[in-house]
Parts: sequence; structure tokens; C-alpha cells
Amino acid sequence: MEEKVVVHFKDGKTMRGTTQDFDPKEEAFHLLPCEGGGMPSTVHMKEMKALFYVKDYGGLRRSVDRSKQFPGAAAGSGKRTVVEFKDGETVWGYTKNYSPEEKGFFFTPSDPDENNTQMFILNNSIKGIRFED
Repeated sequence: MEEKVVVHFKDGKTMRGTTQDFDPKEEAFHLLPCEGGGMPSTVHMKEMKALFYVKDYGGLRRSVDRSKQFPGAAAGSGKRTVVEFKDGETVWGYTKNYSPEEKGFFFTPSDPDENNTQMFILNNSIKGIRFED
């Protein structure tokens, strides 16, 4: 299935496009530019900060006030989680399968109205993680 994504790299660069072959167990995947046409780029996981699954490429960045809340979540959302990246960005959301021994983990933003629907966050790009009750 083709997914709209924005790749955030550790060096601050971003790339927008679609992917059909992202697998968190692999070392790389392909990204087809969102502008249409062009050749797919190979994205190496070791260079990534996180992969953001988006509703729309032109969506506004998350609202700081809303992103710091945990509104009533649907059953099965996972643990309330706050992730601080090494670059200073902090995200609030839910995760079910966090393990520091894995390459990364899937994360669902706490605000269902924001543009990001899901993220895959690389463990080596985070400064800290905490779980709230």
C-alpha cells in the first residue's frame, strides 16, 4: 500500500513523498517524490530521525498547546508517551511496542486532528522517553 510520508533526517533535512516498501526491520526503503515523476530515492534508516505518516503534505505543523495533551483516547491506543528528540523537538502520543533494544517504534500522536497520523521513531534519535499514567 502506498503511504504519504515525510522523512525527517538527523541533520535537519526533510523529504516528502510516498513509499510502498517501508519495513522497520530493514536498513533502507524507497521514497518516490511527492511532486510526481522522478526516480525513487533510497532512504537509509541510520540517517533518519523519524518517518511521519501524513494526511496531507501541506498540513500545518502540530499545535504546541494541543500536542501537549492526552485527550480521551480510543481503547487500545497504547501507553501515554512523551518523546524528546536529540534536536529538542518533543512529541506527545501513544505507543504499544516500545523497546530500547529495537531499532525504533511506532508512535501515534495524541491529537487526532493534527496532520501526522503515525510516526516511526528511531531510538538512536531520541534524547529521552517517558510514560505517563
